[in-house]
Amino acid sequence: MQASGLTSTLAGDKRTATLDTVTLDTAIFAPDDIWQSRLVTLGWMFVVLGISLRVGRYLLNFPLWGDELFLAQNFLHRDYGDMFRPLSMAQIAPLPYLWIEITSIKLFGFSEWSLRLWSLIAAVSSVLLFHHLARRLLSPAATVLAVGVFAVSYHPIRHAAECKPYASDLMASLVLIVLAVRWWQSPKNRRWLWALVAIGPLMVALSYPAVFVAGGVSLTLAWCVWTRKDYRALAPLAIYNLAFVGVFGLLLWLVSSGQYSDTRDFMLSYWAGGFPPANPLLLVKWLVMQHAGEMMAYPIGDDHGGSAFSLLCFLVGVGALVRRRQWTLMMLVLAPLALAFVASALRRYPYGGTRLSQWYAPLACLMIGYGAAIAISWLKKSVDRRRTFVLATSLLLIVGGATLAKDMAKPYKRVVDFEHRGFVRWFWSTHNAAAKVVCVRTDLGKDFFHGLVGEDYICYQRIYSAPHRSGTRELDLNDTADGRPLRCVLYWDQGVNRNEEEFNAWMDEMTTRYDLAGDQTYRVKLNGPREPDRVGCYQVYEFRPKAFSANSVPGSSAAELR
Repeated sequence: MQASGLTSTLAGDKRTATLDTVTLDTAIFAPDDIWQSRLVTLGWMFVVLGISLRVGRYLLNFPLWGDELFLAQNFLHRDYGDMFRPLSMAQIAPLPYLWIEITSIKLFGFSEWSLRLWSLIAAVSSVLLFHHLARRLLSPAATVLAVGVFAVSYHPIRHAAECKPYASDLMASLVLIVLAVRWWQSPKNRRWLWALVAIGPLMVALSYPAVFVAGGVSLTLAWCVWTRKDYRALAPLAIYNLAFVGVFGLLLWLVSSGQYSDTRDFMLSYWAGGFPPANPLLLVKWLVMQHAGEMMAYPIGDDHGGSAFSLLCFLVGVGALVRRRQWTLMMLVLAPLALAFVASALRRYPYGGTRLSQWYAPLACLMIGYGAAIAISWLKKSVDRRRTFVLATSLLLIVGGATLAKDMAKPYKRVVDFEHRGFVRWFWSTHNAAAKVVCVRTDLGKDFFHGLVGEDYICYQRIYSAPHRSGTRELDLNDTADGRPLRCVLYWDQGVNRNEEEFNAWMDEMTTRYDLAGDQTYRVKLNGPREPDRVGCYQVYEFRPKAFSANSVPGSSAAELR
């Protein structure tokens, strides 16, 4: 076998090489072990499982939750050019991602499906890319473990079906890593380097934190050029650096700076736990807790040291790179972390967590799988290695099955979101079927609460109210010829004061053409168990055209409404 001009020899499950190894060896199975022939199939089985879990989560159609709703409402009345302005609800997202979302909505309408479609595409692509990457770097046994970890990890599955850019972060990082590895392994084939020049800046534009990976790739490839004395690669590498730095700087100036300055104070407070403390002793503790927390929650884990085992596997993998003098791979794995730490020290991007560190998930899963394989190879008896490997893969399958079962049993992130969506489906279908329905805020432009209208109400109205699905409507309230009742929906959060003067003026205007037949208020709980109380109020006023009121049964409309 030959790659990157470096020869490697296969002896059982071991490979040796003169400089950079093509495949990191993990001697788990003997050459004649039956499992040796099953490893490729097992790896593809985890690929299918990973894609199935992501598609399954998407098809379960979870209700939109807080962060998704905050971002989604920005797509209701904005077009491509409007995305240069700061987003509402303290949201930050890359411009290309926003344009992809708008395009999806234009093609398929505003719905949970269209809002999450790009995340699903990115997530499925990531499974295939990660499998390709693992096969290029790891032995078959380690590939199975790494792909298994990546396939069943909860957070990449969850973000595959969310209207947030985290799945894009993961995919963008993988594209950069795969292109860098392909050129590292085949330096004479410069098409991979030129592909990185062309595609790298696009990935940085698509994902803000992918700049850490892009920077890490730059340092890694510069190391490759220096150690190999391949000076002809300097030109494309220089162009790559100029391109990704230029694109990132341009977007930072055009879009990101406005988004960040508009949300800076809130985000610095919200992200406070992701910034390193100045005290050296506290810094050491902070680093341990960050890496043993949600940042390494693959395949499972939690904050407060809940991912200690995954971190241990990660460190075993990094230690193996050091022992085998795999400096290029070690730099590729650790340089992005170093750049991310610098950004957090400058208070520009938080370090750690799961959502905001999805860009690092590929490298974390790669090293966790590799480290687990190394640890298994330390067992002296082949039967123990085989049993431990089978146990590890079985546990990964159980984790995947449990994730799917949990999603099917509880197809929601918060039960209040599930209940709210169920109410909304009933509310709009019932009232639209019985009368002409208008929203006082979105259809009539009347704001009695000075902008304090729930983003969940507005988004769900666009999705589940048939007359509102096309967006802005032209209404003529003077047209009362059909005699249909008019139901005006007013929404507010309980506890928010209404401008009574403006409301009474609107009611006086309405009653010049209509008679008020009745009203009804529905209250929906919107807060989770550990959140401040929040109740959404849907108040419906039913009006009858005066020309038809005399012939209607007194009180019938009010009774129907109640």
